Amino acid sequence: MKFHRMRYLGSLFATFMGTQSALRLLLFTITLSTVSLGVLDVLRTFALGAFYDACAAFFFCLPLALLLLILPTRWLNRKWGQWVVLAAAFLMNFLLAFSTAAQFFFWQEFHTNFNFIAVDYLIYTTEMIGNIVEAYPMWVIIPALLLAAGAMTYGQSRFLCPPFNPKQKGRLLLEIVLTVVVLSLITSSSRDEWREKVSPNQYNIELAGNGPYGFVHAFFSNELNYHQFYKEAGENTVLLNLRGLLAADNVSFKEDNGIGRRVQNGNELTARKPNVVLITVESLSSDYCGAFGAQDSWTPELDKLAADSYVFSRMYATGTRTVRGLEAISLSVPPTPGQSILRRQNCDNLATLGDALRQNGYQTDFVYGGYGYFDNMNEFFGSNGYTIKDRVEIPSEEIVQETAWGVADEVLFNQVLKSMDEHAAKGERAMEMVMTTSNHSPYTFPEGRVEAQQGEREGAVRYTDWAIADFLRRAQEKPWFKDTVFVIVADHQARAAGKTELPVNRYHIPCMIYAPGMIAPGQNDRLISQMDLAPTLMGMLGLSYDSRFMGRDIFHTPPEADRIFISTYQSMGYIRGDKLVILEPGRRAVTYEITDWQNSIYKTVPEDEQLENEAITWYQGASDLFNKGGLKIGF
Repeated sequence: MKFHRMRYLGSLFATFMGTQSALRLLLFTITLSTVSLGVLDVLRTFALGAFYDACAAFFFCLPLALLLLILPTRWLNRKWGQWVVLAAAFLMNFLLAFSTAAQFFFWQEFHTNFNFIAVDYLIYTTEMIGNIVEAYPMWVIIPALLLAAGAMTYGQSRFLCPPFNPKQKGRLLLEIVLTVVVLSLITSSSRDEWREKVSPNQYNIELAGNGPYGFVHAFFSNELNYHQFYKEAGENTVLLNLRGLLAADNVSFKEDNGIGRRVQNGNELTARKPNVVLITVESLSSDYCGAFGAQDSWTPELDKLAADSYVFSRMYATGTRTVRGLEAISLSVPPTPGQSILRRQNCDNLATLGDALRQNGYQTDFVYGGYGYFDNMNEFFGSNGYTIKDRVEIPSEEIVQETAWGVADEVLFNQVLKSMDEHAAKGERAMEMVMTTSNHSPYTFPEGRVEAQQGEREGAVRYTDWAIADFLRRAQEKPWFKDTVFVIVADHQARAAGKTELPVNRYHIPCMIYAPGMIAPGQNDRLISQMDLAPTLMGMLGLSYDSRFMGRDIFHTPPEADRIFISTYQSMGYIRGDKLVILEPGRRAVTYEITDWQNSIYKTVPEDEQLENEAITWYQGASDLFNKGGLKIGF
């Protein structure tokens, strides 16, 4: 008998290929209404998908190949030796079954293949495992995966029956070396360019990938050097242009080689110095809110509140993760390629919204219903002057319900009320930076609050809506209420997937400022970025401050200069007017005209050099300033 080692590896390879192909077909079927069904698009989707599957399959087989290479032939020809191989194969097959199931559920949640989000979740094992246990019937899934792994291993076992030929080892070693060398060359050269040419439809592009391949790729490329991968300009040119874009009638620069400046504000609230409670709501899409255009509103309380608030009807998030939202709101900077600044080294002593308020005598707190080590939130806010008040601070007897992500929002808001009471008792002005968690898988919440189904997104949104309204009702009874400005804004939309690479409608988020007797209700329909919230809020409060914000006060910016930033981890989008420029790795830039904002319909247009240069200025400027300490406090 010849090459039974290779035949056995071939069976493992075929199992991997078959499983991934079946998964791709299943995902294609369930997204049939959104994928491109053009013949060439479909053929390219499945053909390139098979190629990525093959790349991943070769690497998947390597551990078993090494085992077969190391074990002596005389051991493999004994029963116990074959059981060792079968046990190893069973573990590999279980990993394959688990990965396949995980890809399916990940697609259901995000409509993408494994990416940076999957890597992030793996790092925070406690939250990930807790969420999985709460969201899915693991008592059914785990036995099913074990059964599937057993069936695959049994099917492969017939290749172990004949005796192993010792002459196969040289061939096996050669195969392993060639596999590593050839696939390393292929995968390093392919990157993502091949997938991007599959179709204009983003769903097809995602389906043309492979989950395990995408996971490993994301793991090793979670930070991207702007100068290495993106279109760039000279650093002095970028800084000069950036200073021009940040100039305003109430701004005076305090340094020649940076963006440090004094922002002079003043109005009837200056002397009053109202408290600020800034509620960042997890995954609150504008699609859910009637006040922001939703046909079937899930937020009746916020819709009523909007009538008494100052509403920014066209605010857009900078990214698709909580850390991006917190980055934009607290640091007032555009997104940078790779990870959020919150999760990077040297993220301390930065110019934040908290710093701007502390310059005016405020105490600043970060209040979170989960454990703040997640996403490096405690480290970031703690090293930037905020007092941390997270899950650790909440007594167990006060928790009516919690998930792996954190306590129910009503419990979180109880802590905010306590914190505000403590500051008021000391005669302090305070800013509470609040981050909710209830609108997150597994979408469970305390019974009896809203009439909605447990475990469904709609129920979680309705509960969060109720919890915010309940918090405000209780806050109205407090003496500090009349001197407090409440800001309600989303960190990002629930989903950012769409038919286009950067679907602008998937970045539209609610934002309203509620301050009875201080800020008159109204609606602002100008285009505004999430990163503009901090300077705009400081202007509305009438508070002057030293600034390194890259966001702009919308009330000191001409309408024709309005612009927003939308991004993924790699694609950096810049929108002004109805034009979108996307900067991509490989030093590519593409310009589109947005013909339908509601449905994210774009058409490619000739390069707009001025708009492209502006995009480079903002994005390269943010990257350079952070890396060189230009966003840190002090002139």
